[in-house]
Amino acid sequence: MKKMFAVLIVPFLFSCTSLQQDINIEQISYNEEVISFEQRFTVIDANSRIADIDLNDRLQKEQKIDDFIEDIEKALLDKSIQKSSRARLFALEGKTMLIAGKKSKAKSLYEKSVLEYKGDTESLILAHRLGLLKKIENIEEKSNEVSEKTLLILENALNLYDSKNYSDSVAKFDEAFLSLDDFYRDSYSKIRNLAWNLRNVDSESETAEIMVLSQITVSQMLSIAKAKSEYLYNLTGGAKMSERAFFNKISSLGLLNPVTKPLDAKNAVSDSDLVTKYVSARFLWNLYNSKKNTVFEAAKYSSKVARSPIQDLELDNPDFDAVLGCVENEFMSLEDGRNFCGDFTVSAVEFDTFIDKF
Repeated sequence: MKKMFAVLIVPFLFSCTSLQQDINIEQISYNEEVISFEQRFTVIDANSRIADIDLNDRLQKEQKIDDFIEDIEKALLDKSIQKSSRARLFALEGKTMLIAGKKSKAKSLYEKSVLEYKGDTESLILAHRLGLLKKIENIEEKSNEVSEKTLLILENALNLYDSKNYSDSVAKFDEAFLSLDDFYRDSYSKIRNLAWNLRNVDSESETAEIMVLSQITVSQMLSIAKAKSEYLYNLTGGAKMSERAFFNKISSLGLLNPVTKPLDAKNAVSDSDLVTKYVSARFLWNLYNSKKNTVFEAAKYSSKVARSPIQDLELDNPDFDAVLGCVENEFMSLEDGRNFCGDFTVSAVEFDTFIDKF
């Protein structure tokens, strides 16, 4: 099966600093192998913009890059591949090399792509990422062919996301997704959704770097809460404290202890633990009762009910009261109206939403 693309043909003489932008249109078809490489690249490209969860996550991303480069170089050994396809494969490999931090190799692959076939859209995007083409939106405006123009719209969406222009980024993602194959949406939806969540975040705030994280540690959760809560600020007397010192302070006040069951080794949390919905509920419920000076009422639900009103929450769960308290007060909500899904990890934006409801 082959797929038809309208490829931008750009007759130009290039140097390291400039490109001409006279655009013509030509119909080019790509086979399933090339399309498969495009699909694999979108996953690598999207993941490169999401912060690593841990060392294992980083190593997995690096392995995907190594495997992709190895496979695409094998494919390029086939001399029967048409020039337009070789140009695209060189461009995709170049973009991958750039993600891996190998700019000189990326530039060499760009030059190979241009020598094979002048005007491949992925090659133009690589030129932009290398700094040879300053404004991708200029080409976007000149391209009249929807299929290739949409790749440029997607690149513009990524540029806007990288520059923290989140609202405009969302609009461009949505425009691009209307025409691109589903695998683009599958790969880049997480970036688009993160841009949507970040559109109202103050990029100058002290927690701005944390806010892009899809998973956060307990220490990072406390940093977000401290930036939003005058009460937590007052607990330290306004003194500057390291994340570890602040964690120790909050722990000593019991704000990270369960209220339904006694604190023990099984339900204790450390500063480096990933925040789940259970951990969020525990902290928020303790904070709420501490501010209201109603700590004695914190375990009021488990002392009164015979069975849990939440389908996946057991009565003997150490955070039973915290979950019910947060749901009843609408700090947090059920995933589907019945289940809390307490083991789900929480993003920085999600926790920020929770603390904003206080």
